[in-house]
Order: sequence, then C-alpha cells, then structure tokens
Amino acid sequence: MKRQVVSVLLLLVVILHVRAGGLPRVIVLTDAETDDRCSMVHFLLHANDMQVDGIIQSNSCFQRKGWSNEPWLKEMIEAYGKVYPNLKIHDSAYPTPEYLMSKVYVGDENPDHIKLSGGQCKTILPGAEPLIDPTEWEDTPGSDRIVEVLLEKDTRPVFIQCWGGGNTAAKAFQKLKDKYPSEYDRAISKAVLYCIWYQDGAGSYIERHHPKATILLNHHFSGSWDYGTMTNTMDFVNKYMHDGNNPLGDLYTQPYISEGDTPAFLYSLNNGLRSYENPTYGGWGGRFYKVDGFDNVYRDTGFSQLREWIEPAMHDFQARLQWCVTSDYNKANHHPVIEVPMGLNHTVCGGDTVRLIAEITDPDSFDVEAAWKSRGDMWSQKGITKEFVAANPLRFHTPWRCAWYQYPSGTYPGNVDLYIGSERKADMWFVAPEVSIPQTIHIILEAYDMSVPRLTSYARYIITVKPRR
Repeated sequence: MKRQVVSVLLLLVVILHVRAGGLPRVIVLTDAETDDRCSMVHFLLHANDMQVDGIIQSNSCFQRKGWSNEPWLKEMIEAYGKVYPNLKIHDSAYPTPEYLMSKVYVGDENPDHIKLSGGQCKTILPGAEPLIDPTEWEDTPGSDRIVEVLLEKDTRPVFIQCWGGGNTAAKAFQKLKDKYPSEYDRAISKAVLYCIWYQDGAGSYIERHHPKATILLNHHFSGSWDYGTMTNTMDFVNKYMHDGNNPLGDLYTQPYISEGDTPAFLYSLNNGLRSYENPTYGGWGGRFYKVDGFDNVYRDTGFSQLREWIEPAMHDFQARLQWCVTSDYNKANHHPVIEVPMGLNHTVCGGDTVRLIAEITDPDSFDVEAAWKSRGDMWSQKGITKEFVAANPLRFHTPWRCAWYQYPSGTYPGNVDLYIGSERKADMWFVAPEVSIPQTIHIILEAYDMSVPRLTSYARYIITVKPRR
C-alpha cells in the first residue's frame, strides 16, 4: 500500500504570543519574602504574556504575619510604571501600571491560620491529613477576588500561583462551595493551583474537600531557582539590575538570581510550549506527574527538568531588562516570530509521512556590533574587517536557526526518526509509527536568533497517531 503523505503547512497563527484565544489567566498569592520580591520583578516583566487577574498579599509558615503593612508592592508597580513607556515600545501588550495596581488585594495574613512551622513545609506531601477548616474564617478582599474570578463565565483555567501559603484560596473555595452551590462544580474545575511547597495547611485541605481543583506541587524549585543556587549570577544582577539605570531592577533584593517562586509563573507563560495546557507537557515551569490516588494532584518530576530551561529563560529575562531602559525598538533584541496557520494539533495514521513546515522571521535588523563581539576574533584572523561585515550582511548574517525534537510528553513509548529539510525554512518530516491504539507524539520547534542575548521562540505540535485500518 502506498503511504499517505500528510503535509502540515504552518504559516500564520502561532506567532510568539498566541493571543487570539486569550492569554493565560493568573492570580498570584505572595507572602513577600525576599525571593518573592525578586520573583515579582521578573513576573512584572512577563505581564505581557499573562492576563493578571490578581496579586494577593498573604502569609505562610515562613512569613506568618505577611507584609501588606509595608508598601513594597506599590513601590514595585510604581517602578514598573517608570519603565512602562519603554516596555510598551517593545510589546504593546504590556498592561498599564494602573491596571496592575487595580488588581492588588490583601488576603489571609492571620497567623492563627498557620498550623505549620517553616521546616515542616518541606515534608508535607499529597495525602496528608488536613490541618485547617476555613469555614469560620473571615472573608478577605483576596479570597473574595478569587471567588469573583472563578464565578465569571470565562471558561479559561485560572492559574492560582501560591508563592507563599494557599489559605486565601482555601477560604475562597469553601465560600464558593457553601454560597454558590449551583455554580461550584463549574467554577472550581477552572482552578489550577501551582504550589511552591505546601506553605500552610491549604494544600491538604483542598485535596480532601475540593478535589475538582487541580494542584501542582513543586518541591524542586529548591536546587534550581531558590536561595543560594545561582550564586554565579552576581555579575548579571549588577550589570542589568543594580547599575542604577533601571528603577524596577533596582528593587531586586538579592545580589544574585534568587527567585524560588519564579517556576510558578514560568509555567503559565504563553511562550509556545503550551505547558499550561496539561501538567504532564512540561516547559519552563517544570513537568509534572499525576499522584496515585488523586484525579487532579500532580508533583514535579525533579529540579533537572527545571534546569533544562534556565538558560533560555534567563536570556529572555536579560532582554526584558534591556527593554526597560531602551526607548528605541531597533536597539534591543526581540524574539523570532513563528507563524503557524493550520494549527498545532493533527491526527494521522500509522505509516503516514508527516511533514511540518513553519515560517520564521526575525523582527530585528542585523546587529553588526553584536556579531562582531561574538565572532570578530575569528573573522579578523581571516583578514575580514568589521566594515566589510557591515557592507555584506547577507554573507555574514544568519538571523535565526531552528531545532526540532521529540519531547518526552506524548504517550507513544518509542522514538521517531526526525528528518530535517531546510533549516532556513524550518522544514521537518517523520514517518508515523504503526500503533495498536491511538498514541500522541510531541514535537517541539525551537527558533532562536543569533543576537545577544539569544532569544528563543517555541511551537509545540501534538500529533495523534491512530491505527491504520
């Protein structure tokens, strides 16, 4: 039988930020610990990639009284406002500082609601006996905001990021269940909690009493983004944040990258990896597996999976810090653009030849200085001058490159052989394996530019392979 050729021509829809279907909705719960404040600087620079529905100040087993009595968050958003005109030049999707301030709330900061001490946070795992019952707790503006967002008719998931404790969310879910019973199932099913440890009793309570909420429990931020791990980044922080030129960067409290809560929002970024669609997909915020005995509780697979993505995430951070202080679009680097008109999900049969073609463009012009900085010594040895490079950009300028690879998130247990066509045309094909039951294969396209800092864009294709009849 002649094999069917399935040509997937990808030309228009997935551009670095897929906004047609709406950005991922996020609510942050922060206890304002030092690493939270560092993560908040990073978070605000990604506010163009998320729909920020709430920033709620709360407490935890480490910061039992919270920090809403200090104006740290107001000062940080004011600093964001100072660099906002420049950020807007580089991406019009950045929200105004006024919008962000309108989403700030105070949640649960009652130390009596904390039933754990700091060290116990590391040992509380799924299945522990609940320690709290929020029924008699007072409502807070933060818990009411969570209720309000979940009750909206918008069907998108709401990613509630527990940088600190989750008690505010626990109270919101209890109120939702008791006061809005007819809406409860629909509303609670939209909630996705990303927990940096269980930093109070909320995780165990929600597992038991609100099982339709999804929980992602991350223990391996420790060893990847946390205190003391990236101490080699002091020069980076000094150069791009603590040099006195960036009002937002100046508020970064640590001398090196120390952002234990950053994986929570990296998971929700609309960067093409689609990791927020399913905990098992994996991306900048880690990859998760379903915990036995639970329908909707997941744990992260380890800090090495987070470390896999730190370099491109840090390059991205560097570029955004430079956007803060660069008022000329042409004097900063921006992400390559991936265009995909026919969608990312495709169904084929075993034995089909599947061809993937993407169109990639780079919005930036040839940066002679950056090219010479990276390759000038080599060119000089060949007698090539900077002036000659500038006069012949097509000869020396490779604006972007790409890589295709099979990511271990699909259900197909084997590997497929990927055959690369033209790199400059992002052309790749493979033969779908013969299967006895439907299986999925995840293929990720990375498009990265050749500038400084190197920026990477992604497109994740999910191919469902059906048995051939």
